[in-house]
Amino acid sequence: MGNCAICSEGDVKQNAFNPHLSTRGNLVLNTRNRDVQDYYEVLEILGEGSMGKVSCVRKKTNAVGGSAYTVQKKGWFGRRISRNVPPQHTDGSNNSSRKCYALKSIILSRVSDEFVEELRNEISILQKLDHPNIVKAFEVYETKINIYVVLQHCSGGDLYRRAPYSEKQSAKIVGKLLSAIAHMHDHNVCHRDIKFENIMFESQDPDAEIKLIDFGLSKVYSPEKKFMTAGVGTIYTMAPQVLKGVYTSQADLWSIGVVSYMLLSNTKPFYGKKRQHVVSKILKGEFKFYSEKWKEVTDESKRFVKSLIKVNSSERLNATEALAHPWLAIQFSISERGPEQTVMNSVHESIAAYGGVSDFKKMALMVIAHQSTTEEIADLRKAFDVYDTGNNGTISFEEFRAAMQSASNGKYSDEDVQKIFDSVDTGHDNEIYYLEFLAATIEARGRITEERLADAFDRLDCDDSGTISRENFKSILGKEYSDEKVDEFLREVDEDGDGVISFKEFMKYFHKDQKEKVKELEPMYIEET
Repeated sequence: MGNCAICSEGDVKQNAFNPHLSTRGNLVLNTRNRDVQDYYEVLEILGEGSMGKVSCVRKKTNAVGGSAYTVQKKGWFGRRISRNVPPQHTDGSNNSSRKCYALKSIILSRVSDEFVEELRNEISILQKLDHPNIVKAFEVYETKINIYVVLQHCSGGDLYRRAPYSEKQSAKIVGKLLSAIAHMHDHNVCHRDIKFENIMFESQDPDAEIKLIDFGLSKVYSPEKKFMTAGVGTIYTMAPQVLKGVYTSQADLWSIGVVSYMLLSNTKPFYGKKRQHVVSKILKGEFKFYSEKWKEVTDESKRFVKSLIKVNSSERLNATEALAHPWLAIQFSISERGPEQTVMNSVHESIAAYGGVSDFKKMALMVIAHQSTTEEIADLRKAFDVYDTGNNGTISFEEFRAAMQSASNGKYSDEDVQKIFDSVDTGHDNEIYYLEFLAATIEARGRITEERLADAFDRLDCDDSGTISRENFKSILGKEYSDEKVDEFLREVDEDGDGVISFKEFMKYFHKDQKEKVKELEPMYIEET
């Protein structure tokens, strides 16, 4: 396996572990110098071109759990490695082996150096972003011939698949899309190719969430150098400034305006028989609400579209301002976004108890959360929406305090809430990110299964040795590494004192912790019943 070092950002307290920063490195996205065919089998070709293809894949049975089921034994001829078979479920199959992924493959000999750079750029950006409506990347396999990226598989198709949409459905999609873009712009990333084809439904469920995909054309910019000049994107959602060759991240908002128009009317605002006709209309900002469908929607929706499709980018709403538009507030109510109250109760209890969770466990929970499927975290994502009242993809202290005080009927003091908030805000940036929230609440949904623990163990075991060693911790922690911190980790988990953590010890550690948690919560369950 390749390098999995973490590049820390900003000041870090000595000997403190910062799992949130690890999400921007290879703790959640590994690079493997291996043959991807040894790990994944192709189920279906989703798309194919001259430069590569995208396939629907799943892990091979002997690759499920990775190094968690690798056993090292000493014999007459030195150390040898064998592999145990992952536990099978009653239906004869393994849950993890049925997880589907999207595998993007690029044939290096058929692409330019610039294209390869675009792919590396996409991988780097996906490491940086952490939002419920942005597609997740899991692994990168690189050889002299190919680069493969293992991504979240969005089986529900793109926005064209479910058209036409009602006004309420349109508002939900736009609200989620704006939230993702607000998160990106807060991190100085411009998408530059927002269109129907790049907004996918993550599953075939009627209420499936959307995911923004394809970050190959995205650009990281600095506040000092916010202007971009590359004429990239797709013509029907391209802003006038992009066509002119000088633009900012406000170009994304024009594109969202076009997408909103299309969702509401099932037509495009700018059309023509020839490209030059379309370009002319875009440059002038000439469009009309000509479809009959516009008679079926509110005037507020039209005002929303007009607030984004403005030729003058300084008059165009930015992502935060667009999220606060009255149309979204009316059509996309926060009260409709939450899970059942029993789930919320479990979430609140889990968050309140998170302060007592060790740094090692927080690190592992971060990995488990990242690798969880849509089904495994569906309720937790809804709970995140309840906390994230601003719908910008992060939870501020004010939002957190309001949610916790409401859940506890005011039993927590502001000091108590601050301590709880700080325990979840492992990045120490005064915001709770999506992955931090999931890590803090994932045990609220019950016991974590063995295969999910195996996947997490495999990710932490950077060199596929079958154990988590000091060298692995050094790679994972990077500049945050210290002998004292690793000694602390080993004291917690390494029961036999051999200086490494086996999967058996890792699993026993989690199960012991979960049993103790259930015991602590038993009075609450008895009281509720």
